[in-house]
Amino acid sequence: MTEKQEKNLNILITGGTSGLGLELVRLFLQEGYNVVATGRQRIILPGFEERFTLYNVDFADLKQVAAVANQICNNHSFSFIVNNAGILSPPEYTQTIDGLEYTFQINFLAHLLINNIILNGIDDERQARIVSVTSPVYRFAAHGTGLRTGSDDYRPMRSYSASKLYAAMMCEFLCSRHEDQNLQCFSFDPGTFSSGIYRMQKGWFKVMYRIAAPFMRSPRRVARALKELMQDDNILNGMVYDSLKRRSSLPKMDKNITDAIINYCYELIDPFLN
Repeated sequence: MTEKQEKNLNILITGGTSGLGLELVRLFLQEGYNVVATGRQRIILPGFEERFTLYNVDFADLKQVAAVANQICNNHSFSFIVNNAGILSPPEYTQTIDGLEYTFQINFLAHLLINNIILNGIDDERQARIVSVTSPVYRFAAHGTGLRTGSDDYRPMRSYSASKLYAAMMCEFLCSRHEDQNLQCFSFDPGTFSSGIYRMQKGWFKVMYRIAAPFMRSPRRVARALKELMQDDNILNGMVYDSLKRRSSLPKMDKNITDAIINYCYELIDPFLN
């Protein structure tokens, strides 16, 4: 951890009211951090009222996301950001308030918007360390999938894997817009662990997940691994790390395709940045 980061022990954790996010909130609070979290639930953490702030927000509404992100920036400054909020794709095609495929907006685009609002508000040389929680399935995503998905070609797992690929590409997205800032970011692949992410599923998948969940790694164990990575000075920009601190590179993509994806995503969020 750098000297500048030690002076600003403030961290933002999206999706901090359940599962992995809530465990991260508790761990960082126990280490003396001031923690800001976003989530759709209301929670109380006795004993940490002075250092924990929760903002309720629905990531399916970009206007609401921008309003809350600006409110957060007016009240707090950060050296650490954890892009954690996420869902498994709904069984049927679902649109957000903004008319976009639900998983794409919740898992990725809303985070891109929040990160840009925060980075736009940093006017000094403070380093921002950003981590995006991805998934092992990002490796199976088809390039370009999920951007303009419609009801006719919707496949839940295809949309989910695409959203997690874009989450893993967050560093590339942010560096394309903030190349002059002191930005450090990486992705975290937590593997499989017990969580409530199955809550939007139904049928056999939900039943099988409930049966298997008690035998999976606990979210607290995964949270400890991510916390250690967040505090590691040797993290490399743009890499994907797992809970054992092993690193891998993202799949190589044609630059024209990458640039087209980045430009399209910024077209979607730019109206909420101005």
